[in-house]
Amino acid sequence: MALILLLALFALLSGCGGSGTASKHRAPGSTSAGQGKPATKTTSHKSTGAKTAQQKTVAKKAEKTSAEVKRMSIREAVGQMFVIGLSGTRPDYYIEKMIRQRNIGGVMLFGYNMKSEQQTKGLTAALQRLSLETEPSIPLFVATDQEGGEVSDAPWVKPEPAAEVVGRSGNPEEARRISREMGRELLAAGINTDFAPVVDTGFGAAIGSRSYGSDPALVARMGAASISGFKEAGIVSTAKHFPNHGAATSDSHTSRAVVDHSPSEIRSYDLPPFEAAIKAGVPMVMVGHLIYPAIDPERPASLSPKAIGMLRRQLGFQGVIVTDDLNMTGATGEGTPAQAAVKAAKAGADLLLVTGTPQEQADAYNAVLTAVESGEIPESQVRSSVKRILKVKEEYLHYNKQQ
Repeated sequence: MALILLLALFALLSGCGGSGTASKHRAPGSTSAGQGKPATKTTSHKSTGAKTAQQKTVAKKAEKTSAEVKRMSIREAVGQMFVIGLSGTRPDYYIEKMIRQRNIGGVMLFGYNMKSEQQTKGLTAALQRLSLETEPSIPLFVATDQEGGEVSDAPWVKPEPAAEVVGRSGNPEEARRISREMGRELLAAGINTDFAPVVDTGFGAAIGSRSYGSDPALVARMGAASISGFKEAGIVSTAKHFPNHGAATSDSHTSRAVVDHSPSEIRSYDLPPFEAAIKAGVPMVMVGHLIYPAIDPERPASLSPKAIGMLRRQLGFQGVIVTDDLNMTGATGEGTPAQAAVKAAKAGADLLLVTGTPQEQADAYNAVLTAVESGEIPESQVRSSVKRILKVKEEYLHYNKQQ
């Protein structure tokens, strides 16, 4: 077992440079040169055969994932739904406890956690080692906010222009290039997940220059290109903040932001960039703490079954839904992050981002676990969320325990 875990860790960390992953994503699109018309029929047969083999591989992995999820205890399954923060530049007692005893799914790194590429590489390697050495031995999402412009937490990543500047260029290839280069630099230090790109339309409160523009068609093109760039780099990207923070006039970090758009405005203005992101294959969508009365007059989207249902059913998103930070006032209101975590999980969110104090993180985990054990949150729903989480980890973190 020890040898298997060491080999798994080596395989995970050896991919940090990103080039191998990028090659893997490029390979399906490669073509053979110099083939004349007589070879066309043969090539077609080969393509059909390859597709069938690929389908079999996907089905086999899905079966393995389902078996792995079934084997998890409910404590382990709930843990996979959490992405939490840590206070310093090295693993401490609290983060070790969350990994070893609660099987958390990921960690969020901010600027104060990252002093250099070398230090961050050591930190991420230590965190992954802790997770892989602890049953059920699942690698972590290691996430950050690296958007370019003012939101750029990783100090070794080359500065890139804000999305507004890129949007003014009107060139999706530039958005793709920037995301690809940022992604490769992040992955070199072991960061495998970026809570980017912002696909909000407009320059409202808390967004400003983080948006590509006020034209949803432009934002859709730029966002889809950015997602492609991150995928080429081997990075888990995240389209945010559904349904659209760019139209808000107040900041959900500090207040309950309300966007009073009509259903037709939501359809034509807010949703197109998210639809484009989903079509581009984005693995995650972040749901914001935004109250859209036309969708749900009482709850922010992050805590709303109606909003999350719209993302699933109307937009057809089958990937991982992650909340914005549940410590934000837009989520907690007069309550606590633990209460917000339960509401978000009940609403159908897969990943719960909680970056407050260690006690707030533990309280949130315990509250969700209690809600599942009592039947307030169906256990089947939790296990469905974990299946989606592991599917993304299989694709980007190359995790499949039974391989």
